[in-house]
Amino acid sequence: MVMHRWDPFGEIVSLRDAMDRLFEQSVVRPQRIAGTSGLAGARMMPVDVYEKDSDYVVRAYVPGVKAEDVEIGAERETVTIKAHIPGEAEKQDARSYRWLAAELGYGGVVRIVTLPAPIDASKIDARVENGILEVVVPKAEEAKPKKITVKSR
Repeated sequence: MVMHRWDPFGEIVSLRDAMDRLFEQSVVRPQRIAGTSGLAGARMMPVDVYEKDSDYVVRAYVPGVKAEDVEIGAERETVTIKAHIPGEAEKQDARSYRWLAAELGYGGVVRIVTLPAPIDASKIDARVENGILEVVVPKAEEAKPKKITVKSR
């Protein structure tokens, strides 16, 4: 049998832990976008962006969003993604609820991603599956890596 000594201070939240939590709640959560036409009040959509040889891939969580409710625009090196995540708190009768917690995100979300090289907007492919949006953005021909063959004499 192992005996554990009770530490009365072990359960007290340290000042550092409390400050970390405060910082996360006030700063790290997605911000609201202001001043961008048509995007005011929308939260910033968190994304993963990675590069492959001839494409960039942008992935984002869009729970409950149908494909037809996602709007994607592209020009030069920039991709803009807009969506509306439905939520229980938006329903008409939600005011009659006695909310105990409301942490699930809902409402307008947007993300403007600037990529490091020109893109081919005409060949962008996007799909939503299981609440994850994946946007494959091909690089423009001039931005794709070229293999140069070295000749010998």
